[in-house]
Amino acid sequence: MYIIAFTLGFFGSLHCIGMCGPLAIGMLSRKHEVGLRSVLSSTTYNLGRTISYITIGAGFGLMGSAISLVGIQKVISISLGLIMILFFLFSINPDQLISKQPLLHLLYSKVSRSLNLLTQRSDNISPINLGIINGFLPCGLVYLAVAGALSLSNLWGSMGFMFFFGLGTFPAMLGMTLGYQSIGQSFKPVFRKLYPIITLFMGIYLIYRGVLSKMPLELNFFEALKAPIMCH
Repeated sequence: MYIIAFTLGFFGSLHCIGMCGPLAIGMLSRKHEVGLRSVLSSTTYNLGRTISYITIGAGFGLMGSAISLVGIQKVISISLGLIMILFFLFSINPDQLISKQPLLHLLYSKVSRSLNLLTQRSDNISPINLGIINGFLPCGLVYLAVAGALSLSNLWGSMGFMFFFGLGTFPAMLGMTLGYQSIGQSFKPVFRKLYPIITLFMGIYLIYRGVLSKMPLELNFFEALKAPIMCH
């Protein structure tokens, strides 16, 4: 489960480079830091993003718990999986879909504007705070991860899923914010080909989760198979 989250973040971080990377570079470059201080700022900035992802995971974990109590988590998981497979089949880009939604587009604009204003008014703002704000920007990749977190139907599992997703984005984002800006442009074509595959992969995973959601997977279930109770 967490391996899937990390893998999604790691390969999806090519998307982060293209979409969020320039914004991160713009914010951190204003501090004019070099060496160890630059590494520290970049690390705390990305930690802030991950804190936001965990917070989002907590919200959807609570939602998933409520869905589980109602007993429709199987339907929700399979439905989300089918939607993602349709995205793959019809070449629908989640980010383009988000940009066409007025509310999400407005939210993205407001958060981006707030980040720019904060960095322009003060150079003393902590990178971790900037990362936390940036983590709430509407993003198709994050919503793919949210779908996976929601399918777990419990608070801690969903938070853990989003934590490992955020952790997976660290290598690429650290490299990007530490001065390797050219990575973003060179990997954009790669991500255009990779994004549909990631969407398909998450769709299959969610359907798999939905199919297994009613199966007893605890250890005592398998122990019971070895020593079944006999009726007399």
